[in-house]
Amino acid sequence: MVKQARPRNLPLLTDEEVEERRPILLAGIEQYNSGYFFEAHETWEELWLQSPWPFRQFLQGMIQLAAAFVHLVRHEYPGVIRLLDEALAKIGDASMTMGVDAKRLMADARAAREELAALGPRRFEEWDQRRIPQIRFVRSKKR
Repeated sequence: MVKQARPRNLPLLTDEEVEERRPILLAGIEQYNSGYFFEAHETWEELWLQSPWPFRQFLQGMIQLAAAFVHLVRHEYPGVIRLLDEALAKIGDASMTMGVDAKRLMADARAAREELAALGPRRFEEWDQRRIPQIRFVRSKKR
């Protein structure tokens, strides 16, 4: 199967247009939380290509997080650690997360990265994949 080329150099979306495409973000989160990491990566990439900074940075971190777990299920240790490091840097610096609980996601992803690194390339497959971080939203403070 040949992947179709995506258009390049498209104009960036306005903040309003990003918000209109929120269902794409949500679809990717549902895929990711269901263990469909590759599909989530592809879904978010569609939005990432035209997203303005700083949301673009956040999306790239989410894409790298999903890709890290693609490598995990494919038993490719170096990619897991490298992509988790890259995802942590981008998600941690992001100022626009569209309600995603980035602090919790960062803490859970950092814990996963540390546990996987401690196991190393020979034992990382022993890691309990039920510990893959889930993506949640910040709870509103309404009463």
